[in-house]
Amino acid sequence: MLSCFRNKKYKTKEEGCFLKNGAAMLEQLIHSFYGNCNPIRMYSKEELKKATNDYCWDGMAHRDWNSRLYKGVHEDHGILVKKFEADSSSYMDPLELITNEAAIASNMSKHKNVLKLLGCCLESELPTLVYEFPAKGNLSHHIYGDGQSLQWQIRLKIAIEVADAVAYLHYGMPKMIIHRDIKAGHIFLDQDYVAKLSEFRTSVPIPLGKTHVDVEVITGTHRCLPPEYAISGRTSENSDVHSFGILLCEIFAGKRWDSLLIWFMENSNKGSSSSYNELEFRQLANLFKTYLEANVLEEENKKQVVECAKLIERCLKTNPDDRPIMTEVAQSLRLIKSL
Repeated sequence: MLSCFRNKKYKTKEEGCFLKNGAAMLEQLIHSFYGNCNPIRMYSKEELKKATNDYCWDGMAHRDWNSRLYKGVHEDHGILVKKFEADSSSYMDPLELITNEAAIASNMSKHKNVLKLLGCCLESELPTLVYEFPAKGNLSHHIYGDGQSLQWQIRLKIAIEVADAVAYLHYGMPKMIIHRDIKAGHIFLDQDYVAKLSEFRTSVPIPLGKTHVDVEVITGTHRCLPPEYAISGRTSENSDVHSFGILLCEIFAGKRWDSLLIWFMENSNKGSSSSYNELEFRQLANLFKTYLEANVLEEENKKQVVECAKLIERCLKTNPDDRPIMTEVAQSLRLIKSL
């Protein structure tokens, strides 16, 4: 990866940024992956500025809490350029977060359901990352009603593909890695609606011989956090399963989790004053089944809808140990697809 340290002249500021960012990147790779990674390309500031038309607002494809993703064209190929912003309100070091994402993404880039990291630019204050361009954009634009609606079978296919990517993150790497922020906004779609998992800034490895880590800074989307993580900061593979269960609800229902929660509360026997944690999970699964039957059920997918609701119930169990592991979730989704 860091064949980037080659003989090349930089302006003083750029050279300083390059050496600082390159050292941080290498340190992260050694810490997480013993220095191993898939090769990526080095881009200059000028190349990316030209590719994105100087980061034109009209070319912004997506934005997150402290990053913006721009569509670009480089050497006649589409690219997605992820430009980061310093966040003074964050307790986390932005450079550490970015190098963490680069290290994980570069090691995951050969998986077909992970957004491929093509390269990076180290010449700016914070590194800029360059990814393959996902032609169909972000999953959230499709399932929340902003973009082209997806058919049931495509939604089920996407769910399987994301499950495969998360399972690989858990079991296909030198160390188990917990994503910590699985949601529709972190999934992209290529020309053929193949799902691409992204956003590894806050992902954490589980030390060998351990089953969990306790983090000091809790990140993620409010009301979508696994109970044990929201309360104590304890995260494990089971935490990702819970987040994936919420994602399944959103993919299949085509609604945001907050909107679904409101519907669940209004239709539960506890009344609208109840909270998510007060709902019996079997009741939650039945409510979700009812919602799907009323909104997306067709005769040919009836069995699939029922089984999806059962799987979601298992993923959202309060006790982390009662949830299935991601390889089991992926296999269950494949069996459901075959019904």
